[in-house]
Amino acid sequence: MAIRELIFLRHGQTEWNADGRLQGRGDSPLTPLGRSQVEAHLDWLASRRPQRLLTSPLGRARATAAILADTLGLEVETDPRLMERSMGGFEGWTLAEIEAASPDDISARARDPWNYRAPGGENYDDMSDRVRPLVDDLLASPPERVVVVSHGTLVRALLCQVLELDRDTTLRLHQPNAIGYVVRLSNGAPEILRFGGNRIESGLLLYD
Repeated sequence: MAIRELIFLRHGQTEWNADGRLQGRGDSPLTPLGRSQVEAHLDWLASRRPQRLLTSPLGRARATAAILADTLGLEVETDPRLMERSMGGFEGWTLAEIEAASPDDISARARDPWNYRAPGGENYDDMSDRVRPLVDDLLASPPERVVVVSHGTLVRALLCQVLELDRDTTLRLHQPNAIGYVVRLSNGAPEILRFGGNRIESGLLLYD
């Protein structure tokens, strides 16, 4: 039976992650902890013998993919559809800074997180429309193991479409920098695993 595995990995911790700043299309380098988070995945990912390594073109994702590439023996393929959700004019801001400058934006975000769009940014539908063709391509290709390096919010959009999740579950989906998700697709229901280093567990990690 042909089995397809899609391995969704978030980049390692960055300086802005550590500071609680929204990154979006902005960027900041991996911290030493971020690099160690990526390196912790190497043995397990190598044991899966993936055939492709895709990444967002943003620097933090490319740095993550570069750590993986040598061990996996794969060339890195960049795809702009994997870029993080744009946060427009609020990129580089903390939520506290946004609340102080524009409390209406914080209220709108809390009231309707799916449809909220930062000034000049994207909402979930915008992001989903952007990645849908990529998901279609992955599902239409011959069965293979593919590592996809992307971003916390963008992975929600990917998993939403691959697993046909509802909006509430999508918004509750949590992917810390230190974990990844594996979706195994065959003729039956998809199997979902999450991994951090060599620790493997079943199911999605959700906020309460």
